[in-house]
Amino acid sequence: MSVVEIAREVDRFVLYFKTPRPEINAYALASTLVNLSDAIQAANAAVNPGYRVEVVVEGLSGGSFKATVRTVFETAKNIFSHEAAKAIIYGIISTHIYETVIKTETPPKIIVSQDVVIVESGNDKIIVPKEVYEAKKAAEKSPKFTSSIGKVFESAAFDPSVEGIGLSPTMIDAPPPVYVPREKFALIEQNPFTEETSREIVEAATLVISRAILERGNRKWEFYWRGFKISAPVLDSRFYDRFFAHEIMIAPGDALKVTLRVFQEQNPDTGIFINTRYEVTEVFEHIPRLKQTGF
Repeated sequence: MSVVEIAREVDRFVLYFKTPRPEINAYALASTLVNLSDAIQAANAAVNPGYRVEVVVEGLSGGSFKATVRTVFETAKNIFSHEAAKAIIYGIISTHIYETVIKTETPPKIIVSQDVVIVESGNDKIIVPKEVYEAKKAAEKSPKFTSSIGKVFESAAFDPSVEGIGLSPTMIDAPPPVYVPREKFALIEQNPFTEETSREIVEAATLVISRAILERGNRKWEFYWRGFKISAPVLDSRFYDRFFAHEIMIAPGDALKVTLRVFQEQNPDTGIFINTRYEVTEVFEHIPRLKQTGF
């Protein structure tokens, strides 16, 4: 049985190219490192909010061609940066690659304990710190992460002399603990990443009523939100149930605490996402307008 244990925190790791000679095509090397850097950036965005990561190639060595990659974390000075950056990028990438390669038609057996996750498939087993495995699942939600990993192998395949790629937390490991032979590169290839041009954002909001539509349906209410006038239908049927039961009395100037879905489109010239329409999906609280009373 092949058993691989993934280290929890590693701030540098070695990228192995198995070749018959201690050399590699320059384009294949450069493209592979660029795509690996993109994957590291995408994984870091998922697990280290508030930190930027710089990918540095420290040195190259012969034998089976090797490149030592170091991750350098730099605070972005926002509300998240008080938390220490987690040096678990190597674990995220290694686990994603290994788990993808060992998959068969039979679903793998996954054993979760308090500290580690064990993934078994056939004669292969990978042991991953639980925090790393959870972070890997978060990173895999990013199309850019999975696409960049696929492009690492596509780029390496450009050099016909490359027989396989491996990852190791140290220079001395031979063979590397995570190794993918050339014939399995296709298992990790992904569709090219296409940047989204539209998206939806859901957030809590307090909306001041300008015009109410006191009937069920998709007709749009008018609200003031963050100093701007917006139009949105109220789709919460329970809110209308309470209104028609006379539990809520609506008047202009009242406010609603709601869940607001914001639809955005990207401007092709500036790349900025612009709000295009809104929906109120749930109403949590009705806040009557404050009225001044006489003495």
